[in-house]
Amino acid sequence: MIVAMKRLSLVALKSDQEAILNALQKAGTVEIIKLADGETQNGEADAINVRIQRLAESISAVKPYAKKAGFLSPQKREMTLSGMRDYVPKAVETTDEIEELMHRETRLLAEREKAISMRTSLEPWTALTVPMDSVKNTQRVHYFIGLCASKDVQRVREQEYLEAEFLSESATVPTILACREDDTRAVQNFLKTIDWQDYVFPKLSGTPREAIESLDRRIAEIDEQYAEAQKQLESHGEAIETLQNALDAETIDADRMNARGDLSYTAHAFVMEGWVREDEVEKTEQAIKSVTDAYSFETRDPIEGEEPPSVVKNSKFVKPFEEVQTLYSRPAYGTIDGTPYMTPFYILLFGLMLSDTGYGILLMLGSLLYIKKKKPTGMSAGISRVLFWGGLSTIVWGVLTGSFFGITRTDTSGGVFTIIGQFFDRIGIFPAWIDPMQNSMAMLGLCFGLGILHIVAGYIVGAVDKFSKGDWKGALFDQISWVLITLGLVIGFLPAITSMAGTPIALPKFVTMPALIAAAVGAAMVVLFKGREKKNPLKRLMSGLGGLYDITGVLSDILSYARLFALGIATGVIGQVFNMLSNMLTGSSNIVLAILGAVLCIALVIALHTFNVAINALGAFVHCARLQYVEFYGKFYESGGKEFRPLSYNTKHVQVTK
Repeated sequence: MIVAMKRLSLVALKSDQEAILNALQKAGTVEIIKLADGETQNGEADAINVRIQRLAESISAVKPYAKKAGFLSPQKREMTLSGMRDYVPKAVETTDEIEELMHRETRLLAEREKAISMRTSLEPWTALTVPMDSVKNTQRVHYFIGLCASKDVQRVREQEYLEAEFLSESATVPTILACREDDTRAVQNFLKTIDWQDYVFPKLSGTPREAIESLDRRIAEIDEQYAEAQKQLESHGEAIETLQNALDAETIDADRMNARGDLSYTAHAFVMEGWVREDEVEKTEQAIKSVTDAYSFETRDPIEGEEPPSVVKNSKFVKPFEEVQTLYSRPAYGTIDGTPYMTPFYILLFGLMLSDTGYGILLMLGSLLYIKKKKPTGMSAGISRVLFWGGLSTIVWGVLTGSFFGITRTDTSGGVFTIIGQFFDRIGIFPAWIDPMQNSMAMLGLCFGLGILHIVAGYIVGAVDKFSKGDWKGALFDQISWVLITLGLVIGFLPAITSMAGTPIALPKFVTMPALIAAAVGAAMVVLFKGREKKNPLKRLMSGLGGLYDITGVLSDILSYARLFALGIATGVIGQVFNMLSNMLTGSSNIVLAILGAVLCIALVIALHTFNVAINALGAFVHCARLQYVEFYGKFYESGGKEFRPLSYNTKHVQVTK
């Protein structure tokens, strides 16, 4: 259900502000509303935000060198807030060291890049046998150093006032030109007419070849220094937990300091406005009372124009499925929470989509192990529990309509798989009810039947919600009418539909006729009252006829449940194919090859079925969610709720023990 929210108004002394914010952050019950005249950031808050940024950058720098946590290691470490804060001084010191190493690496890389660039530029000039600094202008001679296109070399040679030395033969020729000082302007003008690029020797001593050798030695030194800095940085990988603990501690303090800017102030007091859950009002006031008696605490219901956050509250069983709903959207405040109604259908349909008992066992045990060892929080905690219940449902559906790791009573994969299938046949399971491969129409009919039940349940949930709000017209004409139409048409035409499908189901007329009459009554309700807000009778009728056209949408929704059949049968068929491929490795008459084939068969079975359960579990999760969002929620759900974000301990690496 959606929890009622209260608007909180708190007035207290400035001297108690920090203690009150600490208490409220520990309680985690109040979402503070920013007031128009809130204070701007202060120096202390700016400083802590800078430390947070530095810590985050240091963590990113050493994370590649830190010891990798095991897949089943707890998601968050448990620690007290005071214990987390004890790590801050050491973390700041470590951050200074890491930043110094990072800056050193940056400087070394920049110097190395510069050296390589200089070396590259000097390589064409290695034929020059005189020191580079000796090629310089004198009082009578002017030198031009550059790269001349090979097509212009002959033109340069033809210039009588130039002495040219071409140092190599290439597309761009390294060239040194010499002329009398009086001819400098003429040479400059000439060079503009050819493909010429000026070049300046770097300020290095010796010939280009000697300079390259010197640069190679410097690059080697830089590489050694960089490797040493990298080694020192790697040694800080063991400090990542210290950095993470400090980061979370600083984040908690920053959130509280930032909240100061959302308050309003007088000379001696501060005013806080916020949202608090109705069931946590007393807890909130007790938190304030624990630190001061000098306060004014008032709450009221939301008024028109205000948008309270949307918070849902459900039982321990239903709560994990809130994450599935959140993936779609939060329910709008004051509407209905779809999670309790969606949950049983999600479990039911998920299992039917996967429908392999072996895969269900793996999914259920894997989820349980992940929950127990990893101790996940937030969305990962909810999704892992959803998969647990989905695995349990898959086990049941696997027995009734599916298989066991692709093995059924009629297995033809050969080898041990057929032997296991014969055993299943003797005890009458896998499947124990409907074999989708042998009786596909019955299986498809079952899927459509569950789909109709799902859709009708959505209309009924919407009707109950409208009745509870006193909107009996909306409940009757917008919800119940479609229940009558859907069930009436399905029951009324069931004999004809099943007859065309080759599996006729006979129903007496005293069942089909009332059903068709109910469908007609529902259609009349839609036509006559769909546009009941319109005063013009013609417009009302046209609106009603347009509303009746929505029956095509209902039919489309029902057909969507064919995906239950498609995904369910695909899981089993793919599993059987994998078994057949694996069995092809066995059966050799050579004992060595037989043993090797058996080993490879087992390895291949494990790998292929792991892939199959992963990909089909993902498909079941996504497609089952889609059926909830479109076919079910579309009948009653109002989305667009705002997330409730109270001032609390929002940490990434540590679970704060209070």
